[in-house]
Amino acid sequence: MIVFMTLVYVALLFVLIKLKVLPNTKATWLSTVVWMTVLFIFLFIPMQWGAPSGPVNVVTRAVQVVPNVGGQVVDIAVEPNTPLNKGDVLFQIDPEPFKIAVAQAKATKARVEAQVLQDKDALNSAMAQLSQAEARRDLAQLRFDDDTKLVENGTISQNRLERRQTDLDAAQGTVAQMMSAVSRAETEIGALTEDGVVAKLAEATAALELAEWNLDQTTVRAPSDGFVTNLALAEGQRVTSLPFAPSMVFVDTSERTVLAEVHQIYLRHLEPGQPAELTFKTLPGVVLPGKVETVLDVASQGQAIVSGTAAQPGRIRSEPFLVRIVLDDPDQLAAISPGTAGTTAIYTESVVPTHVIRKVMIRMTSILNYVRPAL
Repeated sequence: MIVFMTLVYVALLFVLIKLKVLPNTKATWLSTVVWMTVLFIFLFIPMQWGAPSGPVNVVTRAVQVVPNVGGQVVDIAVEPNTPLNKGDVLFQIDPEPFKIAVAQAKATKARVEAQVLQDKDALNSAMAQLSQAEARRDLAQLRFDDDTKLVENGTISQNRLERRQTDLDAAQGTVAQMMSAVSRAETEIGALTEDGVVAKLAEATAALELAEWNLDQTTVRAPSDGFVTNLALAEGQRVTSLPFAPSMVFVDTSERTVLAEVHQIYLRHLEPGQPAELTFKTLPGVVLPGKVETVLDVASQGQAIVSGTAAQPGRIRSEPFLVRIVLDDPDQLAAISPGTAGTTAIYTESVVPTHVIRKVMIRMTSILNYVRPAL
């Protein structure tokens, strides 16, 4: 831009000299140096912080598709780089082993339900037997008490009283056994979950739900709107649920973000809400309006990575910070592919007169996008 304005100044000098308004002297032509110095000091240097500029990029998430269950792929339902909606089927894992697991879990639950009924019947039976044992114990106690009085009166012999004692001891032992049986039956059905379900029945139900969930996970679906790229998966291959063995790459297009790089020296002038203009390589000659949404508070160099070595000197450098920009018209961003590069200009509240120069420069950049492949 300095060169352009200098050439304009030189052309103006040439015209004025031809019109004999200015003399054709060395001093006249040396004024070009003064002009460039004034532009550089009073216009272009302040413009760097009053209207900072930097490269911009459209990014989105690339999700590594890792199925929740492992197995052999029996069907691939997608084509590479074809738009998909959230929930569309990506591929199918052989469901037969998981159907067998569901059937087994259903059988286990049915058996446990029958056991719970048996436990309830066993409790009722134990309580009835306990009641009978307690009645026999009470009768044995009554007979023992009556015979004790008869022995004291000399009506019967001591031998009969001893038989009554034996009968009473046996009845008391039976009561103790029945009380133990009742306790065991109560313990068997008394282990309940928080919602009052018998524990082993709840366990069988949970196992069935897990088996059904695993069966449902054999159908791998799109996590969001987007498309599959670099598709290398084929039928017959075996996939796993391990995170270091993704099955495919899914590009999420449901949310796109515009990130700009701004040098650290200009961050003190940036604030959310400031207007911005952007031009992209895929849209030559077009300048899109937007605004600063947020300035990311950390750069990659500020991340401390745990390692077994001490910090090495000489690696500190002034790397740019990222600024998130939103376009005024979201539909314009939807038409820009992720990975598209461009240039942005952010207009702060500082040195406002220099904004005009930056606006001219960003428009010149957009026009040059027709012929210039690099930024």
